[in-house]
Amino acid sequence: MEHGALEPAAACASVILDIGGGRGALVLYPSERFRGQEIEISRLDGHGHRVHTGVHERSTQAQSRLTAIFGSLPVGKYVVWEDADTAGPVVTVPDGAVAEVTLT
Repeated sequence: MEHGALEPAAACASVILDIGGGRGALVLYPSERFRGQEIEISRLDGHGHRVHTGVHERSTQAQSRLTAIFGSLPVGKYVVWEDADTAGPVVTVPDGAVAEVTLT
């Protein structure tokens, strides 16, 4: 399988958030074009090192939504990559809290 393409998700995709003490979490709500892909982020001051997570559909009683969750990140500013070469929005991950961003 090529990097960036995912097998279909498991029926349950639970995530544990490890936040506080200099760490926060980032939840992305990507558009349909990201379905089945991985999304990469890098620290704004991180010399280009990227980390990635998969895009999964998660359901609540109210709705079903695509999400990409980074459950524990050092506090700071991060670039969300649209693709391998295109930088997207910059988001701030707060200490002990969750940043949420919608990607179109």
